[in-house]
Formats: sequence, structure tokens, C-alpha cells
Amino acid sequence: MEFHRVIRARSSLRAFSQRPVEPEKIERMLEAARRSPSCGNRQPWRFVVVGADAPSRAAVEGALDAGNAWAKRAPVLIVTGARREDAAVVESRDYFLLDTGMALMSLLYRAVDQGLLAHPMAGWKEAPLRAALGLPEEFTPAAVVAVGYAGSAGDLDEATRKKDEKPWARKPLGELAFRSRWGEPFGAALPDRPAKVYETEVQLRFGDTDAMGHVNNAKVVTYLELGRIRFFIDVMGAERVEDIRFILAEVSCRYRIPILLHDRVFVRMHITDVHRSSFRFRCELFDPRDGRVFVEAETVQVMYDYATGRPVPVAPDFLARARDYIGG
Repeated sequence: MEFHRVIRARSSLRAFSQRPVEPEKIERMLEAARRSPSCGNRQPWRFVVVGADAPSRAAVEGALDAGNAWAKRAPVLIVTGARREDAAVVESRDYFLLDTGMALMSLLYRAVDQGLLAHPMAGWKEAPLRAALGLPEEFTPAAVVAVGYAGSAGDLDEATRKKDEKPWARKPLGELAFRSRWGEPFGAALPDRPAKVYETEVQLRFGDTDAMGHVNNAKVVTYLELGRIRFFIDVMGAERVEDIRFILAEVSCRYRIPILLHDRVFVRMHITDVHRSSFRFRCELFDPRDGRVFVEAETVQVMYDYATGRPVPVAPDFLARARDYIGG
């Protein structure tokens, strides 16, 4: 999964399946944490992995607060923390918990990248947790992480289910980041979401299908191309081939469900990033009748001068015409 998708996909939901987690996936998560940055490269973090059959499992579950009872369904619980003496101290500032937090974030992202749900918890009692795992006195536990595959919300009690159903929001960037000095909002160059999303229908043809009866995966790239061309015609005012002044640099697709010949397929797209000479489309192929999404995709285009054979900067007129379609 592309990294920006991992960031967007990460969540702290509470409904876990009891399907076992493959040991190699846990190892990859720990390896990601191992490669995390730390002050002075001291790497103070430690992890204790508690599987469903571990002798300490019942005691660790007993250390969880009542509000985290849902975590008992998770096949794996991971306790993380650090010892102050293992970390760097700079001008009386301790970095052991900051370092551990960075390692934990790496672990969470690697979990999402492998299709797992990982929910870090603060609701647990330290004394029974220490006793259950034999933690050294100088070790400071920082979090207990429930890890597993996503389950059914129907397995949660009503109060917990409502927590998961509640829309979560992020504070605006201007409230969190400042430019030059405290209190002066940084100001995002791109809005959180575009004012408009471009949509156009793709006409399916019998020749697009393969022996399996669904649209061949290679045809999806052609559908995305049709969407890009129509965007340039309808939004950018292109009238000739020469007006389409970009070359394709990258395509990535996530095939979610097959496209069948009787489906209606639309391309939905907007621009997420604009750089000096390139821009990125985020696209979906979907059926407007029921909202099913067949494919999620991203494409990177580079503005190009065919006469010189070199990239050129994104022009101001491009930004002006595309402004409403740009967003995160």
C-alpha cells in the first residue's frame, strides 16, 4: 500500500476478529519499529508480544480497564515502553518516551500496510501489567496495543459500537502548525478536500472482458486514461491533442472488486498534489447506482515540452483552471 494510503487508512477501531494473525506479520511490524529513529540512535524501546495462548494472556487482559474489554478479542496484545537509562538525555530533556512513540508509530503503520487493525490503549493498570509480564522496575510501560484483523461491529456492546461509529475529525492545520512564530497559522497550500470532483462515464465493451467474464485488469489503465483526457477537455479547455501537455509518469491501482459487463462504470477523480513540474490524480472507478468502488488508483503526470523533450513547470493557467479540483 502506498504510504499516504496507509496514513489515511490507519484508525483506532475496536471491533476485532478472532482470526489468528500470521507470526511473520507481527515480525514485520516489530522490524519496522526496530528501524525507527531515536535520539543518539539509542533505540530504548522494548516490546512484549502476548498471543492468545500466552501464559500471561489472562493476567494482561485483567490489567485492562473495563472500557477496554473489547481488546480481549484481539489475537495479539503488544506492550511497549522503555527504560530512561537506555535513552539519550539532552540538556536535562529525556527522550525515551519520544523515541518509543516514534517506534510505536512505525509499528502501527506497518500493521495497516499488512491489512491489520492496531489500536494503542492508555486504559490499563500498571501494577498488574508489571506483575503479569515481569517488567523491570526501571522500565516504563507506555502503551498496550491490540492487534488483529478487523471484525464485526455487531460483536461490540452498544456504548463501544457508538464510539466506533462516531465520525472522527482532525483539527485544521492552522491550529496545529505555525509559520515563523507561535500563533501565526502555517496555512495549508492545499485544502483538505477539493471543492469539486470530476466524474465521467466509461463505456464498457465486450472486448474489454477476459476469459473469466470480467473486465481485464489492463483495461482499467485505459479507463483511467479516458478520465484524464476528458478532464483536460472539460475542465482545462483542451481542444487539440497538442493542448494535452503532459506525459504519464506513474500508475498505481488497487483492484477491489471485479467489473462485469452489466456494470455501469464512472471515473471519479481530483488532483491531490501539485509540484513544480508534476501533479497527481486520485481516481476511483465506481458504479453510481449503488456506490460500489471497483478500483482505487493514483496517477502522476509530468508537464512536458515535446519540442525540447524536457519537463516544464506547471503553468499558472493550469492551476487557475484546476483550482476547484485540487485537495487532499
